[in-house]
Amino acid sequence: MPALEQQSPPVAGAEFREALRRLESGSVRLECQVALDPGLVERVAAALSRAAGRPIAVEVKVNPRLASGATLYFGPDLKLDLDPRRKLLKDLEERAGIRPEERAPPAAPPPALEQAARRLAEIIESPVPRPRLEEIADRGAVQQVGDGVAIVGGLRGVRSQEVVRFENGAEGIAFNLLEDSVGCLLLGPERGIAEGSTVERTGRGLQVPVGDALIGRMINALGQPVDGRGPVITEETSPVERLSPGVVQRQPVTESLHSGIKVMDALVPLGRGQRELILGDRKIGKTTVAVDVILSQQGSGVVCVYAAIGQKASSLARVIRLLEERGAMAYTVIVVALSSDPPAFRYLTPYTACAIGEQVMAQGRDALVIYDDLSKHAVTYREISALLRRPIGREAYPGDIFYVHSRLLERAARLRDDLGGGSLTALPIVETLAGDISALIPTNVISICDGQIVLDSGLFNEDSRPAMDVGLSVSRVGGLAQTPAMRKVAGRLRIDLAQYREMARFVKFGAEVDEATLAQLRRGERELEILKQGAHEPLPLEREIVILYAAVNGYTDDVPVERIGRFEVELYDFMEAHHPEVMTAIRETGDLTAAIEERLGAALRDFHDGFLGGLAGTVPGSDKRHGQTA
Repeated sequence: MPALEQQSPPVAGAEFREALRRLESGSVRLECQVALDPGLVERVAAALSRAAGRPIAVEVKVNPRLASGATLYFGPDLKLDLDPRRKLLKDLEERAGIRPEERAPPAAPPPALEQAARRLAEIIESPVPRPRLEEIADRGAVQQVGDGVAIVGGLRGVRSQEVVRFENGAEGIAFNLLEDSVGCLLLGPERGIAEGSTVERTGRGLQVPVGDALIGRMINALGQPVDGRGPVITEETSPVERLSPGVVQRQPVTESLHSGIKVMDALVPLGRGQRELILGDRKIGKTTVAVDVILSQQGSGVVCVYAAIGQKASSLARVIRLLEERGAMAYTVIVVALSSDPPAFRYLTPYTACAIGEQVMAQGRDALVIYDDLSKHAVTYREISALLRRPIGREAYPGDIFYVHSRLLERAARLRDDLGGGSLTALPIVETLAGDISALIPTNVISICDGQIVLDSGLFNEDSRPAMDVGLSVSRVGGLAQTPAMRKVAGRLRIDLAQYREMARFVKFGAEVDEATLAQLRRGERELEILKQGAHEPLPLEREIVILYAAVNGYTDDVPVERIGRFEVELYDFMEAHHPEVMTAIRETGDLTAAIEERLGAALRDFHDGFLGGLAGTVPGSDKRHGQTA
């Protein structure tokens, strides 16, 4: 709705007295720059009481932030600005009945305040229409501004998350609603917003541009381009804050979202419409995993949105360069708020990214949103709360930090087919300290998501990449989000790894084991080696199926562990060169039928025998996996 700019018409003295009589509380509040002389306050109260026909108390509130003069408040809905026009002090004394000897000493209020009191007396006694009683439900005044926030008095009717407009044209968001003030997040520079300046409601929430015009662009939290490539041409907009789809609007997550990471697709599969958390310590590959998922969506029709929250410019530049080099910007939108940006931008960035992805979902298509990361988002919310003097609780975070993230992540969904069948998949990232996943923010986000991928610094230091802890990582969607081919090989792989971990505990204590146990240990050791994968080298589905099928069916049991990387690379080349029909069949059907499995088994036997025969001439140190020296 448009801003409510109208004011009540001018009123004469009789109408003013009628407004006083309608006061329910029997008191008014007078805000001024400094403390007024008690005698002056008494005279004002007496004049107001005579006008109202009943006792009226005057509550004086000193507000040094007022630009000038004073303001008289009649309850929560009306105010009267007392114009500080300079008049003679003698007139003030005559009107208010103050004798010269009753005046305050030199530290008395400045003439401007006394002029305000004189004007009040004139308003009460004069029959000429002069003042305007202003509705303060839709208007207010800045009381304090700084650090990206503004404290505003008035705005009684404003709603949470509503956009407000300042006198200089800048906008903000009503964020903290208190009894006597509103805390606003500034959506622009503080320059030009002065204490005492006017603030108005707009009656609308924040809207950001959406649509395919944003694909390939880098924008800020307001949807404004920051990549230097000109404006974004789109007429579509969407609210930043909106309700998540209801239960009846959703359908189960059953369609796979291919990540290209073997250990993820096999053990913690992603489904379209799922919320899967990535968490771990600093610098152990969280962003790498998320970016690899983006790279794997090439040609899949999935629109990716990457929200960089409070990151350093150098880190973001590396991600953008990688996406551009791999051609991933052709289907990716980047929403960025650097660590140096105002807190409002860092706070709004994930919601803006979600709104862009929701528009894709509403069109019946699939979208992927990555929030990198929600730990910095929580810190930003704590910073805003401290600036607005909101109470904090456990671990110094505000009590509603759970709601901040839940209302964001619950917007991920897969809609019913009659609603278009679109999906929005969320991959939030959370940083842990010393691997502590029981801290407040990790546990909050874990409880919201449909699973988590836990990265372990110990595995990372052992050169196991990606450093996923298969014991703590889980997908609550599970096999429903896997293709039939992956489901067949992943079930065996999960059992093999569980048996390997159990047997490895006994071997550490020097327990004697039989040949069958040794065989299980050998297979599990090689399967863990196969699950290692180079950074930014996602695999297509058919390659993942081939290598995992070879592992769970014993084709790698007699291959030395240090040669597994070479075995994998040469197997891909062999299958593409000599059995492309098998790779094509797996890619197109996503299943391992009896006929495909028979041809795959024959191809693996041929390659296995040839590979073992050629190991004798291998040069030490030449083992490679995806172009990297092992």
